[in-house]
Amino acid sequence: MTNHVLLEIGVEELPARFIDDAEKQLKEKTISWLKEKHIDFESITSFSTPRRLALLIQNIADEQTTITEEVRGPQMKIAKDADGNWTKAAIGFTKGQGLTVDDIYTEEIKGVTYIFVNKVIEGKRTIEILPELKDIIADIQFPQTMRWGTGTFRFARPIRWLVALYNDQVIPFEVANVQTNNETRGHRFLGKTVKIN
Repeated sequence: MTNHVLLEIGVEELPARFIDDAEKQLKEKTISWLKEKHIDFESITSFSTPRRLALLIQNIADEQTTITEEVRGPQMKIAKDADGNWTKAAIGFTKGQGLTVDDIYTEEIKGVTYIFVNKVIEGKRTIEILPELKDIIADIQFPQTMRWGTGTFRFARPIRWLVALYNDQVIPFEVANVQTNNETRGHRFLGKTVKIN
């Protein structure tokens, strides 16, 4: 099955000059975040109207890519004592990486020998990471922002609804006291609330 993510930020009318840049930021920040989190996807399409900024992520991976990271520890002269035993520094270093001294290997850099380990970072399920999308919303910059109600959150205009879906499942998070759900809104006077399945 292919997985898709829909994110929509419903707002009071944005000034026309803010819209294009905000849509571009939403898309670019989301792409950067997905790459940083090692989550593969096929494409992202962004959308905007004066009352919404939205994007659709198509064919997003079920889980993050598992990565192996080489971690450099102390110099060999600090890692082993005069008798050739591992020191507290070496034991502490490997323990800090969730490994043991059996995982140590050495490499020489500019004439100095260091100890290293390969740390495997297991990928989490995408659905567990997606609530972090709220940070991308908070990170969108506008020439002018405002606060509303009693909150401290600032945005170009008050946020009135949030759609966040992973396939048909609501991605749970909250921005400016607005909880995500699967309901979008049509035209302010002629439209109505629409459930997205």
